[in-house]
Amino acid sequence: MRKLYLAHNTCLNSSYDLNVLEAGLIQKGYELVSQPEDADEVIYSGCSVREKWVEDAISQINEIARRAPNAEISITGCVANTSMDKVQKGTSATNLSFKAMSQILMDKAELRFSDVDDTHVQDYNVELKSDSSVGLQNLRLRVGEEKASIVASLQEIDRTYQSSSEGRYRRTTKGFVFYNEQDPFERITVTRSCPYKCTFCSIPKGRGEFTSVALSSVLSKAREAVDQGKYHIVLLGDEVGNYRSPDGDADFPTLVENILSLSPKVELSIRYIEPKPFQKYYSNIMSWSADGRIRLLYLSVQSGSHNVLRKMKRGYKLDRLNKQLAHIRSSTSVVLYGNWLIGFPSESEKEFDETVSLVRSLNFHINVVIPFSAREGTPAYAMDEQLSPETIDDRVKRLTEVVAEMKCNDMREALVSVEASVSDDIIKRIRLAERSQYANDQEESEPTRVMGNLIEVKIL
Repeated sequence: MRKLYLAHNTCLNSSYDLNVLEAGLIQKGYELVSQPEDADEVIYSGCSVREKWVEDAISQINEIARRAPNAEISITGCVANTSMDKVQKGTSATNLSFKAMSQILMDKAELRFSDVDDTHVQDYNVELKSDSSVGLQNLRLRVGEEKASIVASLQEIDRTYQSSSEGRYRRTTKGFVFYNEQDPFERITVTRSCPYKCTFCSIPKGRGEFTSVALSSVLSKAREAVDQGKYHIVLLGDEVGNYRSPDGDADFPTLVENILSLSPKVELSIRYIEPKPFQKYYSNIMSWSADGRIRLLYLSVQSGSHNVLRKMKRGYKLDRLNKQLAHIRSSTSVVLYGNWLIGFPSESEKEFDETVSLVRSLNFHINVVIPFSAREGTPAYAMDEQLSPETIDDRVKRLTEVVAEMKCNDMREALVSVEASVSDDIIKRIRLAERSQYANDQEESEPTRVMGNLIEVKIL
């Protein structure tokens, strides 16, 4: 059998699918190798949500071509559907092919992607991320050295002061959530792509038609996880709230109720749910949250300006959304996680200030500040009044400062019993880590394994 090397710079949703592809190839006897030099063929899944990730994908493809000049290179993922011409122009590689993962699996293993997905259980410790010593260099970082060192310091503080700051930090910090959880959990993809047509977004083109996974398949995986003692279930999808089983009999509340009924210990994290289905099913979500059955909600509000949301084609009432989220924030233990898209075409200073105000008001535990990146083929790409990179960068940095201060305020509560000089130092480092992660555009970093007091930091 031919030797294959798999790599990616994609989101958790797409990397889940690459794990399914890997499982199917292994099932048919293919050998997966740890570096491109050893491969007859490389399968690379690329992200195209932002221009930076397309450029990162091209850089990695060029590295593959340099290190493995005779290997065939199959490009898949969103970048294959949205940016094929750009990739071809930007790389020196000549032996490229562009295919969907399902087609790659059928061509190489004569297996249907959905059949493998139905039976494949994701190992929460396997992410197909490159080891920098033998794999590819990439910008898609997750935790980073600064945050790893903060965890080490918080462990020492907790031992000294009998506090619980480390757990709070990990539970409410990007990178640890979803990727480096302390307790066993199960990721299950329940939907793929998105039914909405936001003017800035390339996901529908990159991920294809919106589909939902059969309820029986989801429940089978969830039941197996519970049987193994994994009570934290992460529901994955580019938009989970519009879940509708292929037979049409199960919607999002039915999906959730069926999973929760497997055991009173089951808790769910939901990545992602859009504001529209969140509001539609708010009473259900509030009830589950109040009962302690929802651990985290990842909800992308994107802007605090009604005018900007209208141009984005994201029509929901912010006043109502604000009240609903404030109720969950104040009365439950749910971690709220959200995205903010800054610098949309024609966004005024006043509209940016409205976003800053809403970010402060909602006070999410985790906030991701994302600079607008015009994606070719989307309506926003051709809109008038595109903002300058300097303006976008300035606003991203300003909102980042707000987010960093919010993070510090939250962590001060966990350090209230700690000596002032000690807490002041760690708070300063937490602020710098938040500022560095977002302002330098290092959105995600290589997972840092934290086991008890043993910390291994991977630095790219």
